Amino acid sequence: MKGKEAIMAAVMAAIDCFEEEETLAAPVVPRPGMSYWRYWGLADMMRMRILWQLRICFPTPLERR
Repeated sequence: MKGKEAIMAAVMAAIDCFEEEETLAAPVVPRPGMSYWRYWGLADMMRMRILWQLRICFPTPLERR
């Protein structure tokens, strides 16, 4: 269980860090070399990674049985 708790702590820290960076970066326009879609695509990709990690750590109730 300690390993699972350590993983969850790391995931939650990553979420907090990402949300903080996203909040700070929200009013900033992407740099000229990076397209708008790629800039926001990176945020979507990070969200999907976090959701994927949470899915691994916490299986759905049907998978627990």
